Amino acid sequence: MDELITRLSQRLDLDPATARGVVGLVLKFLDREAPREDMAPLLAAHPWIPALLEEIPDEPAPPACERHFGGMARLMQVADRMMALGLTMPQVQTAVRETVAYARETVGDDAINHLVRAIPGLRQVV
Repeated sequence: MDELITRLSQRLDLDPATARGVVGLVLKFLDREAPREDMAPLLAAHPWIPALLEEIPDEPAPPACERHFGGMARLMQVADRMMALGLTMPQVQTAVRETVAYARETVGDDAINHLVRAIPGLRQVV
């Protein structure tokens, strides 16, 4: 985890605590949106993820009347939470891309590509 936090801190000019929060938000989104079997390889490769997920408060699902864009609405909800930490929209996009790239490097392309395809709208971001 330290490697990913350092990577985001340097790439996005964030302090380590903010970078940790960003990583937690991305992983919380993946954990909430992906089927268990698609998250399993990521969780197996990184035993620190469950503890980090516990640190991130749950965000209530958007009401049905606000779900008109499917997965994209939930992606925007995560982006809003990251912007509340002080990130700009380009930084949000970079943070998601870097986190997924790190997952590909450490878990493998096939497993992470499958995970990305399992979440509506995520392929358009990464």
